[in-house]
Amino acid sequence: MKRILYIHHGGEIGGAPLSLLFLLEQLDRERYEPVLLFLADGAAVDVFRSKGYECHLACDINDFSQTELVWYGNSLLWQLPGKILSFASSVRATHNYLRHLKPDLVHLNSSTLAASAQASHEADIPVVWHIREPLSRGYFGFRRKWLRQRIDRHADRVISISDYDASQLMSSDRVRVIHNFVDFSVYNRNIDVETSRELYNLESTKNVVTMLGGCSKPKGTLQFVSALPFVLDRKPNTCFLIAGPNPLVTSKTPLTKFIGRMLLLDAYDYKVMKVAEKFIESDHLRLLGVRRDVAQLIAATDILVFPSTVPHFARPVIEASAMSKPVIASDIGGPRELVVHDETGLLIPPDDPEKLAEAIVSLLDDSELMIQMGEKGYRRATNKFDAQVNSERTFAVYDELLLT
Repeated sequence: MKRILYIHHGGEIGGAPLSLLFLLEQLDRERYEPVLLFLADGAAVDVFRSKGYECHLACDINDFSQTELVWYGNSLLWQLPGKILSFASSVRATHNYLRHLKPDLVHLNSSTLAASAQASHEADIPVVWHIREPLSRGYFGFRRKWLRQRIDRHADRVISISDYDASQLMSSDRVRVIHNFVDFSVYNRNIDVETSRELYNLESTKNVVTMLGGCSKPKGTLQFVSALPFVLDRKPNTCFLIAGPNPLVTSKTPLTKFIGRMLLLDAYDYKVMKVAEKFIESDHLRLLGVRRDVAQLIAATDILVFPSTVPHFARPVIEASAMSKPVIASDIGGPRELVVHDETGLLIPPDDPEKLAEAIVSLLDDSELMIQMGEKGYRRATNKFDAQVNSERTFAVYDELLLT
């Protein structure tokens, strides 16, 4: 049996840890022994532990993000010196965990784990580097170039979750494109709609439009809430749902709110709440927070929206397709690979709330079209995003390294 060390950069629930969890649930435990190393504690760690996985915390390892979702520029520029200074110590700390845990192979669950990649390479342990995020150019492109070189130098195999993400890496026959996948037993399109709506106190006649991802600038939360008034002009019986981390300003004390505003730390959250507040009061918009009943939420939904402003593989899109729900998403890298325009959903320009609203209304006006799109999306999901097929492709990558 081969021991696989999975290193993950965060501790909270999100697309990357959920994708890793789905992968591990397909793992042949007679062939592989999984052990997990998290760089931070949180709800995701609790989920893995509740499933019986061996989990360790490595708070002395720092990650280094240069992605479209997080990079150390603009409001996060102040973190850059600390990230640079902690790189060498993170390499050393990873060496300590490798000596203690003794893996046969290291699987890095994010592009942000350059320090752990270097340590694993130096320890002569095969590295599978999972690229789940598009790389950000940044100000001048120096850090992206550095990270691309690191990936090329230290990864024995690279798995990219989309063609777009792979196109940003250095060309190599070690790169494999394996899309994220869906567990159809969880995201089951036969989940009862009415029962699911009762969970959220939603009337059967209500038009329900959902976004998964919480309050996030890259995922387009502001664009989503800004589309609501245009939709209500035509479809007043509509409710927008947002699942995921709520705007930080909703849980802060007056003092921390004041400090955040002075330092511009919560500027985006305030923009979202400025638009959202009156619709929350009228119950046309609900902030649901982080949910573990996502399949039931999608079942209760008429349309799933992914209005990202930067290229990004959209797990909510394939989850909605698995449940026969039509999707509206931004016409950029990532979603463009997942949605067939006018067949499984609609692609709209990013950062255009009015176009988004027009797309939502056009589907709500045509229930037969929504059913057809949902059915075509389901068939496409079964062909491209099946858990058993795509996980076996990943395990075949392990075997390339472990059996040679």
